[in-house]
Amino acid sequence: MEGSTTTNTVDFSGLLSALTGSITPTQVLTVLAAVIGVGMAFFLMWLGVRKAIRAFTSAVSSGKLSL
Repeated sequence: MEGSTTTNTVDFSGLLSALTGSITPTQVLTVLAAVIGVGMAFFLMWLGVRKAIRAFTSAVSSGKLSL
């Protein structure tokens, strides 16, 4: 057990060739556009929630509502 060392190698060339043959640049751009669109929606929602919280805490502390 002390002197025996084994190395395992995995050949990914078949997987890579299958992936590059089945994925088109149009599909990559479609996925990127979807990710950017969802990211923008979450970012704008985050900004809106921050503004709403700020308006609420300001209204509670000062007694008047301002947007």
